[in-house]
Amino acid sequence: MIVSLIFVILMSMVVLIFCGFVNNFSPASIVYSVFLISIFTAITFSEYRKKGSGSKYRTIFQVVFSVFFTISFIMRLIDERGSMTITSAASVTGEIPFCHIAIPLVLISFLTIGEIIFPARITNHYASVASMLCIWFAATIFLGRGWCSWVCFYGGWEEGFSHLAKKRKIRLLSHNKEIREFQFAFFAFIALASLSLMTAIYCKWFCPFKAVTEYSPFDSVSNVIAGIIFIALFLGLVVILPLLSKRRTQCSSLCPFGALASLTNGISLFKVKIDTDKCKGCLKCADICPFGSIDIQTIKEKKGKPEITCAKCGECIKVCSEKAISFAFRFENSKCRKHEAKTFIGRGVQNFLDPAALFRFSAFTFGVVMSSSFGTDTIRRIIGLFI
Repeated sequence: MIVSLIFVILMSMVVLIFCGFVNNFSPASIVYSVFLISIFTAITFSEYRKKGSGSKYRTIFQVVFSVFFTISFIMRLIDERGSMTITSAASVTGEIPFCHIAIPLVLISFLTIGEIIFPARITNHYASVASMLCIWFAATIFLGRGWCSWVCFYGGWEEGFSHLAKKRKIRLLSHNKEIREFQFAFFAFIALASLSLMTAIYCKWFCPFKAVTEYSPFDSVSNVIAGIIFIALFLGLVVILPLLSKRRTQCSSLCPFGALASLTNGISLFKVKIDTDKCKGCLKCADICPFGSIDIQTIKEKKGKPEITCAKCGECIKVCSEKAISFAFRFENSKCRKHEAKTFIGRGVQNFLDPAALFRFSAFTFGVVMSSSFGTDTIRRIIGLFI
């Protein structure tokens, strides 16, 4: 209990710095700060009572973040350009905000041909290439693909729709492997196509979130076709399939950032492990995994960990009645058994260094940093409607 309180106090300090202080403790920033602290407190103390029970508050945070991000992003575009369309001037001057989904394409093009193929500023912008790359590098070390389930301001759309239906209408468990293979094959195609055409092909033709952010004006046949594709992909992969399958379908089948995060997941500090001695093979974890990262074979073959696409969302931990699934440090030997410290101070240190607690703190810190500006701006605009 004391350690949980310490984590809440530390997170409150993080929130007050990045949300309150940065925004001069405006009324909007105070409201959003209270929301963030409340969510983290709920996550922390619900986890103290029952392992995995904090995942529903993670969902609430990600959904609210995504909605607030979309509102703030669109309103900023309208303030700057007068519409959501990408103007030719914005493309020429590099005023287009750099999106983290384009990071794989930018990295591949820069490392192979020394060119940045995204029309964004390198520095001196709230969403510059340099700033997003720094955030991505830090997130890779601490979160790995945990970014997708804790920080991604697009993923909350799928997260929300996947929780609306009470019962699953479509079961994709038997197709998990094929879906993962498709994502990596699509990633390879997008990377090669982007290099060949010297443009971020995913952003130009396949990103479903263009439907809720910015898009090219419908002034040509190709742009109209692209717009139709964006809307179709958003409705199909972000709304309809998550509703029917209760899965993050776009994240697990199409997103190039998710594919890259899966490939670099192995260098992150934290992982999810499965205790094969405790596991009874009920497959509840495989059935609920929103990213399709636990297969029937994962459990039957006693692999001891989810597949490469695990996003550390904690849903499998929540449903495991045998407590066989948990967070662990990447360097931790899965065969070693932990022994509880005998002294009060020793147990306190153990609890403070618990990988689950440290991961949740790290993940939510990234969420605070990424969401504070957009959340505060959206609340400020909402308050402005009534004042």
